[in-house]
Amino acid sequence: MSQCQVSGLLSLDEALEKLLEKPVAITDTLSIPLHKAAGYILSEHITSPLNVPPFDNSAMDGYGVRYTDLNTQSPLPIAGKAFAGVPFEGELPQGQCVRIMTGAMIPAGVDTVIMQEETQVTDNGILFPHPAKLGQNIRRIGEDIKQNDIVLAAGTKLSTAQLPLIASLGIANINVYRKLKVAVFFNG
Repeated sequence: MSQCQVSGLLSLDEALEKLLEKPVAITDTLSIPLHKAAGYILSEHITSPLNVPPFDNSAMDGYGVRYTDLNTQSPLPIAGKAFAGVPFEGELPQGQCVRIMTGAMIPAGVDTVIMQEETQVTDNGILFPHPAKLGQNIRRIGEDIKQNDIVLAAGTKLSTAQLPLIASLGIANINVYRKLKVAVFFNG
C-alpha cells in the first residue's frame, strides 16, 4: 500500500498504530433471538437452567433390573415396559425386570440396565448370562450438564456450532455485545 507523503498527515502504518493503542471497548448490549446470534459475542455467561439429562435414563435398549436379582440362574419375568416419554409406572417388583428403551426414564427400583444383545428371551422371562456391573448403561441426572453450570462463558464469539447447545437448554434469546460499526471514507 502506498504511504501518505503529505506533510503533517500520518502514514497508514502510523494511523493503524494509533488506533490500536487505544482500542474501543464495546459495552452496549442487546438481547437477540438465538437464531440470529452467530457472529455475536456473549455479554454474559450462558448458564444451564436445567440438568442434562433431566432424569436418570437408559443409555441402551434392553432390560432394567435390580443388580441383586442378577445372582440367579432363573429367568426374570417382565413386569412392564418403559419408553422415552412413556415411563414404567410404580416401582419394579423384586425378582422381575422391565423392558426399557434408550432415553426412557429409569423406573424406581432399577439400578442397572442390561443391553438386549446380552440377554436371552425364554418362555418364562429374560435370562442374563453375561457379567454385569452395578449402574451400567444408566445416564445419571445432570451427567452431561448440571443445572446452573456455565455452558458458554461471557466473551465467547458464537458460531452456528454453539447455537444448538443453547437451544437444547430451552434458551430462545441471549444477551450479546452490539457489533462494532465501522465507517470508511475517502477524501481526495
